[in-house]
Amino acid sequence: MAVEFRLPDVGEGVHEAEVVRWLVAEGDQVEENQPVIEVQTDKAVVELPTPAAGRIAGMKWKEGDIVPVGEILFVIEGEGAATAAPVAEQPRPREQAPEQTAVQTGPEPEAAAPAAQASGRKRVLAAPSTRRLARELGVDIRQVQGTGSGGRVTDEDVRRHAERMKGGDPAEISLPTVSSAPPITAEVPVIGTGEVTETPLSPIRKVIAERLLWSVTRKPHATHFDELPVEGLVEWRKRRVQECKQDPSAPKLTYMAILAKLVAATIKHHPHFNAHYDAEKQVVRTFPSISLGIATDTPRGLLVPVIHRAESKTIDQIACELNELTVLAREGKLGPDRLKGSTFTISNAGSLGGKWATPIINPPEVAILAIHPIEQKPVVVNGELTVGWRMNVSLSFDHSVIDGADAIRFTKTLASYTADPGRLLREMI
Repeated sequence: MAVEFRLPDVGEGVHEAEVVRWLVAEGDQVEENQPVIEVQTDKAVVELPTPAAGRIAGMKWKEGDIVPVGEILFVIEGEGAATAAPVAEQPRPREQAPEQTAVQTGPEPEAAAPAAQASGRKRVLAAPSTRRLARELGVDIRQVQGTGSGGRVTDEDVRRHAERMKGGDPAEISLPTVSSAPPITAEVPVIGTGEVTETPLSPIRKVIAERLLWSVTRKPHATHFDELPVEGLVEWRKRRVQECKQDPSAPKLTYMAILAKLVAATIKHHPHFNAHYDAEKQVVRTFPSISLGIATDTPRGLLVPVIHRAESKTIDQIACELNELTVLAREGKLGPDRLKGSTFTISNAGSLGGKWATPIINPPEVAILAIHPIEQKPVVVNGELTVGWRMNVSLSFDHSVIDGADAIRFTKTLASYTADPGRLLREMI
């Protein structure tokens, strides 16, 4: 008996994945739960195991192919496969979705529905949270017209459909119109010889483009620039680094780890920055716990792993977690659970250079802080020219809910910590 293994929904909002690497060959015998294939979603690289023992009898896609959720990845044949229900013969409920390896340690993903042609039902592109909202509102998601990328159904689409069902005025909840003018595709002169190469966007790059375009077109961005004194930070880290040399078990103490803690301390004084904004409901959700998203440059594109409960962690704990997240992000091994739930994002440009930036807010957050290199500069102190340590920061904020004065107060508080990290100790006593 044969079992068709279909690509499951391995993450919230994921509707396709790229085949990175086959871990087996055609005809190989595999054990139950043996990893068979690596796929890259818009968030991470995930290993998928076989749900049954048997022989790999069909491998439907090549490495580099983009596979829609619900399509057959491979077929298993053999006695072990006979004990598993064939995907093509019955719907795959959530509890029968294939397990994932330790790369993904978050909540079990919602199982993908069978392919449309196999079930005769319309396959809808929507995040699990959107499907859950539809169930709560009594909406058949198959009847909802999606306005998201590729026809994806969004939360706004579901709520609008629910209002129509209740006889509400759709005009009252309609989304802002967007120009339907076609993109500019005019030919431009090409000087020189050789072939022009076209490279399709990777799944991660597609999501980056989609989210950032949504952010800059739906959020009124404003950016506050400031220069912070960091003499105290530099001296404090220098002493801690010397101490760590005497303790081989101590984590690598980077400026980023210390600054993450200082930003968390700053947010406690300005909690309205630790929030999400629901533009449709015009509601600001402020969170009691601080989850810092750390924008990380990787070979696959920009990823934002998250340090949860940053306010309750020590600098050493943050340093250990940050080192781990950075390695996993650059190796493409971050599970989706490590990339969700941020309430405020830090973009660390210090290692790359640059003076200023206008970072784009990570929706639905309301602010993002870009940190620039720590440098020695000529400064005037008490009327005298001297050399001092300074760090530029760029704070972009959603002007719908935060004003420029709030941004200034935020960086002033952060400056008090970078000038004297010992203030953290004083606040604990």
